[in-house]
Amino acid sequence: MDRLELPAELARVGQEVTIREGRAFFWQDDAPREAYWLVAGRVRPVKFASDGKPFDLPELAGPCWIGLAEITGGLPCLFDAVALTECRAIAFGKRSIEVALARGDTASFIAQSLSREVFALHRLIASADAREKIIAYLASRRASIAGLDRARLSLTQATLAEAVGLSRETVNRQLKELESCGLVTLARGEIGVPDWDALENSASQR
Repeated sequence: MDRLELPAELARVGQEVTIREGRAFFWQDDAPREAYWLVAGRVRPVKFASDGKPFDLPELAGPCWIGLAEITGGLPCLFDAVALTECRAIAFGKRSIEVALARGDTASFIAQSLSREVFALHRLIASADAREKIIAYLASRRASIAGLDRARLSLTQATLAEAVGLSRETVNRQLKELESCGLVTLARGEIGVPDWDALENSASQR
């Protein structure tokens, strides 16, 4: 799916901001004050279940929206959004979005953006196969230290199974297949990823 480009008319009513690594765009259950068009950088969304257990969602990378559905609908933020790297974004307050929705050209862009958010969510939780769900979750845990991707995740197969809503047997079988392809390495309580890009690309090559 082609990426959307922010219309110049909409960009002009926003404010350029920089979110430093480790800082949050917003926290789950906050009342949204701004939506963000992420220009560059990587963001980790983390959702907390009712029992307080966190689970990571697939990592976000610009260009894309963060918090558009929440501020458009006046809804609470659905997850923590924390910058994995320094992020450049354009922030839009509720009034700016309301003005944009009153214009035909920018309203169409926002409608397209919201439709793509819904499509991506449905694809993740409804139509993605087991392998895609596992790769998406592992990719969400990717993080760089001093420009180098960490090669191993402290993660049990039981935790992974719970996070992606699959049985432990299914997760074990899929991980074994990924291991046979050289895309992951398995050890007790750890999953190694020798090449993150190769792992993520493999999800769309099947």
